[in-house]
Amino acid sequence: MALRNVPQRDRTFCRDGGRLEGMSRPKLMPLSAIRGDDRGYLAYHAPRYAYVMELLARYGLQPGCTLLDIGPSRLTSLIREQFGVRVDSLGFEEDLSGPESRHFRFDLNLAQTTENWRRDLPRYDYVVLAEVLEHLYTAPQLVLAFVRTLLADGGILLLQTPNAASLPKRVKHLLGKNPFEMIRTDSRNPGHFREYTRKELQDLAALSGFKVEECSLSFYFDARFAHQESGAGTDRGLLGPLKNAIYPVLPPSLREGITMVWRNTQGTS
Repeated sequence: MALRNVPQRDRTFCRDGGRLEGMSRPKLMPLSAIRGDDRGYLAYHAPRYAYVMELLARYGLQPGCTLLDIGPSRLTSLIREQFGVRVDSLGFEEDLSGPESRHFRFDLNLAQTTENWRRDLPRYDYVVLAEVLEHLYTAPQLVLAFVRTLLADGGILLLQTPNAASLPKRVKHLLGKNPFEMIRTDSRNPGHFREYTRKELQDLAALSGFKVEECSLSFYFDARFAHQESGAGTDRGLLGPLKNAIYPVLPPSLREGITMVWRNTQGTS
């Protein structure tokens, strides 16, 4: 279906200031509501999804704001349900317009050359790029330059990606094992081409015209559940609860996940 009524691209950020310190925020849905009956991928990632929504609430997402989720997933609909906002998405599927959202087709690997960039998308107050960057073989500075064109002046980019220097990966290196899986044959789910460290991401933010509002390294997964997309239940025995107890108290640089909030500095002082 052809897209209609795409907003003008001169949008400015929906709220001045950003973080809503001391102001009321929506009550966030519990983890049980996020994972539902799933005992696989969704249950494993439920704490991560909850953290994304906590950050969006803290940075002022509310009805009237616009948001683009790059790489649509269950998180896309969770954000819509939690905040009552229209959530558009960007990914591999054909362009589609519906009553609650629009989807735009674009492979971020095509950001390699500016001639391939889509110029017909609106600019958003918020863009979520969660667990996507590591799946791309195109240089991140090129991808982020394109993503920045999708953000309103002063808009927020919420970025999540695995920590390339986490403890399990360091241990595997010491044992002579490669901590990264082979590239898969499925072009739509190839696995991780490149993971990043906190310092690399901070450098990329500065290079790409973003200001880092905050950065956290966390273990925001539930290791009791299998990290698989089938949703099938898998008994993790004592290992899952043990990981849940130990991993969050590791030094931050050794934790599994990196989350950053970046602000588009274009149009800001």
